[in-house]
Amino acid sequence: MAKKGKSNSSNPDKGGSHGHTTLFNHILDSEMPESELSDERLAKEAQVLLGGGIASTARTITYISYYILVYPHIRAKLQQELREVMASYPRQVPCLTELERLPYLQALIKEGLRHSYGVMHRLPRCSPDVPIQYKQWTIPVGVNWMPVGMSNYLMHTDATVYEKPFEFKPERWLDAVHPNINRNLVPFGRGSRNCLNINFAQAEINLALAVLYRPGGPQFELFETDESDIIHVHDFMIPLPKLGSKGVRILVR
Repeated sequence: MAKKGKSNSSNPDKGGSHGHTTLFNHILDSEMPESELSDERLAKEAQVLLGGGIASTARTITYISYYILVYPHIRAKLQQELREVMASYPRQVPCLTELERLPYLQALIKEGLRHSYGVMHRLPRCSPDVPIQYKQWTIPVGVNWMPVGMSNYLMHTDATVYEKPFEFKPERWLDAVHPNINRNLVPFGRGSRNCLNINFAQAEINLALAVLYRPGGPQFELFETDESDIIHVHDFMIPLPKLGSKGVRILVR
C-alpha cells in the first residue's frame, strides 16, 4: 500500500523533485482509509490529471485547426492579426496578455471551446444551503439523488442564444455581442467545481494557435479529413466523433 511510504508535506525534501508539495503528498497525508491509498488508486489519479490537462486542450486546438485549414478566409484573418505580435518569434515569444488582446484569435478560441465542450455529459449540481424552486417544484437542500444538472452540450447549442449553433462562426463573438452568449459559454464548468486547469489551458491554446498559424509558419494541409472527423456524435464522458474516424490528419509542407 502507498500509505506505508507516507509523505510529510511540511518537509520540502519529501515533496517533488524540486521540493514542491504535490497532490499525492496531500492524498497520502489525508485521513482517507487505507483502501483508497493503493498504488493503483494513485496511478488512476495521475491518469485523470494527465487526461484532463492534455486531452481536452488538444481536442480544442485540433477542432479549431480543422476550420482554419478548411476555410482560407479564417486563416487569412488570423495571420493578418498575428503578423505584428509574432514578428520576432521565436527570438521573442509574446506574453499571454498580448495574445488576449487580439479579438479574432479570441473569437476563434471561444468558438472552438463552444464546439469542443470539454465534458459532454450532464454534470450534477446540489444546493448545500437553500432549497431550489423551479416552477411548482421545490428541490430540498443537499438531496443526494441529484435532480439538477447542467450539460455543456445543451448550454452551447441552445438555439435561442446561438444563431445556427452547429455552425462554426467566430464572428458571433465580435462587435455587438449579446451577454447571453458569454453566460452560456461554460467549457470549463462554473463555480466552485469548475476546471482547475482553466487558466493554463487557455494559455496553451492561445500560444499554440499563434505559433502554428503565424505568418511564415509551417504550411499545413488537411489529408483525407472531413467534418465528420471532428463532429461529436458519441458521449464517452468526453465527446468523440464517429468511431471509425482516424482523427484530423494533416500534412506539413
